Amino acid sequence: MSVLYLVHIFKFFCGNLAYLICSWGCSLKRRQEMNPSHENLFVLVSSPLMYDLGEAIIRHLEGRKMQMAHHRIEYTSFANGEFLPYIPQPIRGQHAFFLHGLQHPDPNSAVMKMLLTADAMRRASVAGITLVTPYLPYLRQDRKDRARVPISARLLADLIESNRTVKQLITIDMHAEQEQGFFSIPVDNLTGVRLFSEHIRAKFGDDVKNLVAVAADFGAAVRTRRLARALGDIPAAIFEKRRPTPNQAEIVSVNGTSVAGKEVVIYEDMIDTGHTILGVIKTLKNMGARGVHVYATHGIFSGGAEKHFAAEDSAVVCTDSIPRTVEYYQREKWLTRIPIDAYFAEAIYAATQMGGSISRLAQ
Repeated sequence: MSVLYLVHIFKFFCGNLAYLICSWGCSLKRRQEMNPSHENLFVLVSSPLMYDLGEAIIRHLEGRKMQMAHHRIEYTSFANGEFLPYIPQPIRGQHAFFLHGLQHPDPNSAVMKMLLTADAMRRASVAGITLVTPYLPYLRQDRKDRARVPISARLLADLIESNRTVKQLITIDMHAEQEQGFFSIPVDNLTGVRLFSEHIRAKFGDDVKNLVAVAADFGAAVRTRRLARALGDIPAAIFEKRRPTPNQAEIVSVNGTSVAGKEVVIYEDMIDTGHTILGVIKTLKNMGARGVHVYATHGIFSGGAEKHFAAEDSAVVCTDSIPRTVEYYQREKWLTRIPIDAYFAEAIYAATQMGGSISRLAQ
């Protein structure tokens, strides 16, 4: 009897064990179906002018052994000027990195396309959106400098955050760092210091003793000092200017070290019409500077700026944060392009990692 009793116990134990194993296997399969792999959690969605940058970012991510799908947004333009975005592939349950340019064809149309596309993503049940916009317009309008004018930078932030699915913003060289305070969502503001300091060292070698970093105005002082530190604490100077009219500036005084006989490096967040920077270049040359080397993160170049720089034979080094064709760079001989694809790929990769740090890239 005791042996038979043990046999029954053994059969009971084996049966329950088999049931538990089967149940665990089915549960694991359901969890895998409900929770896709890490690679499928994220997707890169780019607007037409950003297709090439998006492809370059995907290649860099693949170099890090990370596979991410790249969806291309399509826009329909109607006769009355309205836009209709369309995302060809499903994005339900995924976190989308929305790569979008906010300068062309003009800032107003670009902002509207961004808002419409983000709304389309929300209605497509996207899990979340990280807005990746290398250049943000309207940031120069960040305060009331006279009565009855808007604070347009704050309004832009409010418009972006009106879509609760937008969880984060990645950009580079905002006009002023304190403008991050207009946003409630996390803002990762990369800087061009790393890109430009590498280019300057490649140009001048390790001998940077004859370099002086010059800020075109007080607003650029912090940015300029960072570049000076990255180049080995080279001396710096600051121009004081006033603006009698928009896009026009007059040099009032110069504070800091002498530029006579020095190679001057200027680091700007953007160049618009170019009148200000061309005036600074002329003043520096009159002060005895041996050479003036201009670096700018965002090359807007409006109002015929290209003709002015070409006529003055003033070389400019600029990132491709604002997309342009290969033919454009071939035509504008005075302009040198520094690509941002690897930099933004690093930022996107860090944003997908548990404990990943984007701020480290900006230091």
